[in-house]
Amino acid sequence: MIGAYSRLVATTLALCMCALTHAQNAAGLAGNLQRQLNVEDTEFRQAFFTNTPISERLLVDAGAIYRFGYSLIDNARSQEQLEFTNDMRLFVRAEIDGGIRFFGRLRFQYNDWSYTGKASLGPDPREDDWQWPIGEIYWGTFDLAGYSESKQGKRPADFNLIVQGGRNYVIWAQGLVLSNYVYALQAELVLGDLSITGMLAQTAGYDTVDWDTSRSGYDTNTSRLFSGGKLEWKGITSHRPYVYYLWQNDLNGGQQATLGSNAFPIPTTYRYNSGYIGGGSVGSLGADIVYRSEFAWEYGTTLSDPLDPTSPSLARPQVNDSINAFAGVVGFTWLARDQGDTRLDFQALVGTGSNQRLESGTTFGGIAPGAMDHSFNSVGYINTGLALAPEPANLFCPSLGVSSNLLPSVDFLSELRIGMNGFLFTRLQNTAPISVQTRLEGSNLVGGELDFNLDWRLTSDINFNFRYGIFMPNSSVFFAGEGGARDFVYAGVTYAF
Repeated sequence: MIGAYSRLVATTLALCMCALTHAQNAAGLAGNLQRQLNVEDTEFRQAFFTNTPISERLLVDAGAIYRFGYSLIDNARSQEQLEFTNDMRLFVRAEIDGGIRFFGRLRFQYNDWSYTGKASLGPDPREDDWQWPIGEIYWGTFDLAGYSESKQGKRPADFNLIVQGGRNYVIWAQGLVLSNYVYALQAELVLGDLSITGMLAQTAGYDTVDWDTSRSGYDTNTSRLFSGGKLEWKGITSHRPYVYYLWQNDLNGGQQATLGSNAFPIPTTYRYNSGYIGGGSVGSLGADIVYRSEFAWEYGTTLSDPLDPTSPSLARPQVNDSINAFAGVVGFTWLARDQGDTRLDFQALVGTGSNQRLESGTTFGGIAPGAMDHSFNSVGYINTGLALAPEPANLFCPSLGVSSNLLPSVDFLSELRIGMNGFLFTRLQNTAPISVQTRLEGSNLVGGELDFNLDWRLTSDINFNFRYGIFMPNSSVFFAGEGGARDFVYAGVTYAF
């Protein structure tokens, strides 16, 4: 009788934790959109600095970007959450002698949320009002080849050293393992066709959402230290293969909390240390197809789940469990090379999961003691849509998208670009969790999603952006009240000056 009662209480506690950690995701999905914009911004800045020749000894540039956005987001119970965002960013960049660069950007962002339904399903109160930090990006770079060219009139042919440090949004390889704000020191040594990159980086606290959503402060105080290196070979025409090693040390390790209830308190300690060994390649296949790929093996240790449904107290000692997980992403883009710059993009994402878990990334409700943890977890980012946005753990997600400028010859509409992406979400194991709450039984099919994008540059300074995503679930794999369609709507206007 006690055992049955304990199992009932344990199940209730687990479901409560699921509701608190996953039903959220109005603010989480808004954050996912922001990560998409961060990736686009990072790629634009990298291309800008790469393609901008410097002829003067000193260059200083400053400006500002203001974005007003409106979002309507459905949570797990298909309840509408509304957000108005005012986002002002002031930037300055400076370059001297062709090889010493600085970039800094301040962010003044104000969020105004309103939501329906239970408060526990709405956005975190800290996502409302002014957002921190104000100092969003600031870094300095020394480029030895650029500096030598400005002084001697020529660049070294087969040697260069680039050192960069500061707070930045870093995309490591294709972003599978790390794509986030970090405080980082990076050094790249170029020896002919071989590029050697080393990095030491720490996640930037408030701007990092941890995979362990059972830990207090997972979305405001995440501190993980990364160290490692990457080798990239540029000696093959049209292909740039690479391999890397990255170690993640949990600086929040040892943090403790008492979860459960007053009647059944469950002491919980957090620690997740992991290493990532990966590789891949980017390049082109002929004149019209470009590709990207990354595959990563994760190993390390994590503390086991402190919840024991068979114990009268529901608690048990935690032990160190080993991690053995895998994830990969492959993408191909076909370029029509027509007047509208039409593109067709295919991507496939896969990650392993563990049927010894109740949650894909948490400690409470996590891996059973003595079990091997096959759930892939990282602070990386791969686009899996707007409305559901699952992480790679226990997921196979193919997607297909198309985008084009439909009327490039019409002056007023020449900068209007429309795109559509379709995603299919399936579980590798129907008895293992994904990062979105589902039943641990039944079909492997989770559902599908369609996303629509519209980007319209009205003038050289004003841009209008509209995004709509609808997730159409396989209702049988969701809990009661969570099997409805979920919408994501975003409309924003950006003014740059």
